[in-house]
Amino acid sequence: MRDYIEKLLQRGEMNIVEKEVDPRFELAAVIGRSQLDNENPLLFKNVKGTRLPVISNLYGSHSRLCEIIGTHKGNFCKHWQSILDDRLPGPDEYSEVIVPDGGYMEGKISDLPHITWCERDAGPYITAGVFLAKDPDTAVPNLSFCRTMMVDDGELRVRLAPPHDITQYQKRAEARGEPLDVAILIGPPPEVFLAACASVPIDQDEMAIASQIRGAPIRMRQCRAIDMQVPADTEIVIEGRILPNQRKPEGPFGEFQGYYVKQTDNHVFEVLNVTWRENPYFHGLLCGYTEDLRSIEISFATRTFRHISAGLPGILDVSCYPIPT
Repeated sequence: MRDYIEKLLQRGEMNIVEKEVDPRFELAAVIGRSQLDNENPLLFKNVKGTRLPVISNLYGSHSRLCEIIGTHKGNFCKHWQSILDDRLPGPDEYSEVIVPDGGYMEGKISDLPHITWCERDAGPYITAGVFLAKDPDTAVPNLSFCRTMMVDDGELRVRLAPPHDITQYQKRAEARGEPLDVAILIGPPPEVFLAACASVPIDQDEMAIASQIRGAPIRMRQCRAIDMQVPADTEIVIEGRILPNQRKPEGPFGEFQGYYVKQTDNHVFEVLNVTWRENPYFHGLLCGYTEDLRSIEISFATRTFRHISAGLPGILDVSCYPIPT
């Protein structure tokens, strides 16, 4: 992600906020207002209560998504499908470059920006974290998004949506009385973020998809507290596990549909370790706005393209982008 941020800065395609911004409501308000004017990402250099800068709307432009996967407007879905149709690399291929575990600093959840996005949210949330987990039976890696309420240095609370593969992983682990090891990636390489948006079968290795998008191996490093490798260039990694047979109140939260989901008992994530690169960026997205909707569009548009093209050759592309209000 950092390399892409630097590229956008060099091209002058970044809105930079130098003034101190309050992470409680103000930061989200600035993001929402900015996206009414243009699709540029926002870089908040001075966020109250943390030394970490916040980046938002990085993936909120269709043209940038096309650039990342190596295509042009009007060809996104077809190119995306060609990536999935090609032979995907195995773990020994996409993670052949292993980076020694050095140069990463340890911190705490309380060091991170605590962003409260909407007025009635239960508290601060991590909204752009990519959950990396492995199938407890086959060890196939999966990438997904789960809203994450920040509680304290030792605990997060997460919503595992029923359709997600990670939800099935957790159910199987819980049936054995076992926790599910998870690494939450905040600011992974763009290819990893986009691979998490892919709609593919549960047995498909989504880290392999990330490598296929890049056209090269993904540099990996070993976690310190769990038996898992993570993309080495990820800005921040939260290592932990989803505990079996434990549920605690999570929410309310302003979701992408434009309304609040009520408080319900959801899964407990035990934080075991937090590491980051030197001078890390914290990625956060405003649910229901451009970056969130563009990410959702990848799944819906590419799946629609795949189904329609199977019976109606000649389809060029599909767009199903809802307009944020």
